[in-house]
Amino acid sequence: MRTMISGRDVDLFLSGAEVQSINLLVVGGGITGFGTARFLADLSRGKAHITLTDAGDLSGKEEELRGLEELGVSLELGGHREKTFLESDLIIVSPGVPLYIDEIAGAKESGVRVMGELELAFRFIEAPILAVTGTNGKTTTTALLGDILINSGIKAIVGGNIGDPLVNLVEGSKEADYVVAEVSSFQLEAIETFRPRMGALLNISPDHLDRYPGYEEYIEAKMDLFKNQSDTDYALLNGDDPIVTARAEGLKARKIFFSREKEIPGGVYLKGGKIVCEAGGKPYTYDPAKYFLTGVHNIENIMAAVGSAAVVGAVGERVNEAIADFRPAPHRLERFLTSRGVTFYDDSKATNVGAALKSIESFTGGIHLIMGGVDKGGSYAPLASAVGERVKALYLIGEARGKIEGELGGLVTTVVADGMEEAVSLIGERVKPGDVVLLAPGCSSFDMYDNYKQRGEDFKRIVKKHFGEEV
Repeated sequence: MRTMISGRDVDLFLSGAEVQSINLLVVGGGITGFGTARFLADLSRGKAHITLTDAGDLSGKEEELRGLEELGVSLELGGHREKTFLESDLIIVSPGVPLYIDEIAGAKESGVRVMGELELAFRFIEAPILAVTGTNGKTTTTALLGDILINSGIKAIVGGNIGDPLVNLVEGSKEADYVVAEVSSFQLEAIETFRPRMGALLNISPDHLDRYPGYEEYIEAKMDLFKNQSDTDYALLNGDDPIVTARAEGLKARKIFFSREKEIPGGVYLKGGKIVCEAGGKPYTYDPAKYFLTGVHNIENIMAAVGSAAVVGAVGERVNEAIADFRPAPHRLERFLTSRGVTFYDDSKATNVGAALKSIESFTGGIHLIMGGVDKGGSYAPLASAVGERVKALYLIGEARGKIEGELGGLVTTVVADGMEEAVSLIGERVKPGDVVLLAPGCSSFDMYDNYKQRGEDFKRIVKKHFGEEV
């Protein structure tokens, strides 16, 4: 086996210094892996040996793969080679790849340095990072925060788990005031020094329990957002989330809380239906009734965004303008049709129980709710109260339908369907004017669809076929 270079040489490379004969391995294709490999090729200026490995099927990505080969990147596709992992000096892991796979675990045991793309990018990004995480709402909050800063005259670029991976933003960060980053628990698993100037934690509820040994490990991954912060940094926290507040006391950063349920001096809170933000010093008030973002979860997302913006000096009317102009992304409690007095909402992005709960809580009642997909290992019991109070009928599809029926089926009229087409057809037989039809699956989509977007588009297509054109 080849003699590995020293840990000091790896650190020198990670500081931008030229290091001869370093072996770099990127694990995982896709947008993050491709971006990481290109970044490393540019950084090493031909002095490193770079390999990209992916165990899956990358058909359809031939052009990107040819581009990497032209940069001198070696490709190992269709499976991982243990020897390549063991002979690497530094392994960069894409967030979709678990750190516990045999090849990565074996390399770590042999002393190979392993880190994630988030950590790599952080070492080269020059602007302060405003990072957003949470089980639900990350994408909306991150995109909204970026819009608020830009509309307020602050140079901000947005990426991470949304859009461009952070390695693609390194060059742009030289001219930016801030980098706004959506950060997932998968990315936070593999950090060392990553330290955001401001870290926002929106909420924590059971998710991805098919990847983590237990709920506690998932929680700890989320809390790693704050582990390298000091008292010169900021932590924006959900004051209504008991898991978040229980762990807040141990944080070193300056804490700012947001809440729908209580007034918090110096924080962001709901009062008389209006959002009051005191995080920037002088209070400013924002009216959610005037925005396109609807639902209780989006009130929290707005509070988190305005609180984060206030930390860096963006407050007042230009913030209000940015929120008023902001449109929610598709498949996130998207109202797309009203027909026969019935309103239809696509919340296919509600891929876990916490998101489904917020979705249900956005309506007072009369809900025909479609749930189901791939179970993620948690319980559906947290939905029981909301389902019993607000759901008129429950329509179950996918692999998880039996489990959901066992936990929630006795609460309301429950129908088990073979798929989306049958579920919508059955809703058509039962729905009345004034009712709401809601797709909030509480599960991932991979049993029947490639992703949540495809599931949402299929739902909308079938609804329009049965109920009429979009309005």
